[in-house]
Amino acid sequence: MSISHTRTQRLTLIAILSALSFGLMLFPQLPLIPGADFLKLDFSIVPVLIAGYWLDLTAALWTVILRTLLKLILANEGVNTYLGLPVNLGAIVVFVLILFWVMPQFDAKKIGRALLAVGAATVGLTLAGVVMNWLIAVPLYAKFAHFDIAKMIGLGQYFIAMVIPFNIAQGLIWGIVSFAVLSILQPMQRQILS
Repeated sequence: MSISHTRTQRLTLIAILSALSFGLMLFPQLPLIPGADFLKLDFSIVPVLIAGYWLDLTAALWTVILRTLLKLILANEGVNTYLGLPVNLGAIVVFVLILFWVMPQFDAKKIGRALLAVGAATVGLTLAGVVMNWLIAVPLYAKFAHFDIAKMIGLGQYFIAMVIPFNIAQGLIWGIVSFAVLSILQPMQRQILS
């Protein structure tokens, strides 16, 4: 296989997975925490992790950046997109970086390693979720969307009852679903990348 063919194949796969990731953002998203319908689970991370484990970490990061740009350009919902998307992007990047640091290569047989990777990435995601909500989302939503969660229920209640459980559930679901999909697609991976 020539170098140019390899590069073309790589760019094509990143583009396809970015489009799939963007498409998954358009599906109805699932609220996980009662009373916090604005904290919604989406599965756009699955193609991001496929890009990472089939190609490399750089491909995963390009995939998440491209799907974020597609969302901004093609499915922008105004203030909610401008405020929520950077937090979502940051959360996914933290999750992906920790996941790949603990488990750089996907191996369906290494269940213990996969569980450790998902657990560590979930802890990182949860901490990042608290920090990004505290420093970015809560003040910006209060200022630009007139949605002041600190005044409505209090920051402590918001973090303990909503942000922390949501991110724990989200990280575990992301990891389990993504690794299940990667396991199912392993035969296809060999065909596509051969």
